[in-house]
Amino acid sequence: MSHCAVMKDSEYHKLYRLEDRHWWYVGHYHIYAKLLELHCPAEVRGKVLDAGCGTGGFMNYLRERYDPQRLVGVDISEEALGFCARRGLKDTRLCSVEELPFGEGYFDLVISLDVLYHARVLDDIDALRELARVTKKGGYLLLNLPAFPILRGRHDVAVEGARRYRKREVEEKLKKTGFTPIRISYSNFFLFPVMLLYRLWSRWFPGDEAEPVSDLSLPPQRINQALSWLLRLESKMIVRFPLPWGGSLTALARKL
Repeated sequence: MSHCAVMKDSEYHKLYRLEDRHWWYVGHYHIYAKLLELHCPAEVRGKVLDAGCGTGGFMNYLRERYDPQRLVGVDISEEALGFCARRGLKDTRLCSVEELPFGEGYFDLVISLDVLYHARVLDDIDALRELARVTKKGGYLLLNLPAFPILRGRHDVAVEGARRYRKREVEEKLKKTGFTPIRISYSNFFLFPVMLLYRLWSRWFPGDEAEPVSDLSLPPQRINQALSWLLRLESKMIVRFPLPWGGSLTALARKL
């Protein structure tokens, strides 16, 4: 899954319809909320940037839960920002995370969910430096990234994903760009074996699709609720200790 990578218009429409209900998004929102409320409860109510906001699902979550002083979203897709406008999210910019139209140290909290891995981000280190530039001293950065290259599959191809990450790599990149990691943990810990088998199976038996399609679809209600519950459980675990593997990698860091 991805929050905000550049996709075909049909994928944006699916994301807009599903992200408020789909277990992957709902569950991850709980993980992000647990980390933000524990480590930076004031900053999440200050000036907040969603760098790569997609169709605005998490921006809407932030607005309803924390009512930030200012909430800004940026994305390189006009289609995605159009869906943000449908949610009433008007403070958005059409731009790349590698070239942000804001002054140095403007934001208390910068969020970038499933963006740095994308093919259109030419250099993830440059992108992190730009995110650091607009983060105030003492401010925070929240990242989510796809994990483990072995999990690369048709979904990555469909959303133009170019990279998957390991924990040590993310830690080194954060330190190199001026951040101090506070918590770096894998997520989708319980589902990792299933995800691995599914991705390997789809790689060995790719099917007859004319072009790759993403994995974004809503499962039956009871399954959706159960999977969301698993991620809620993981959110309680992650604030206590990092999980050793998973399909995603979540990092909270501070600019010192």
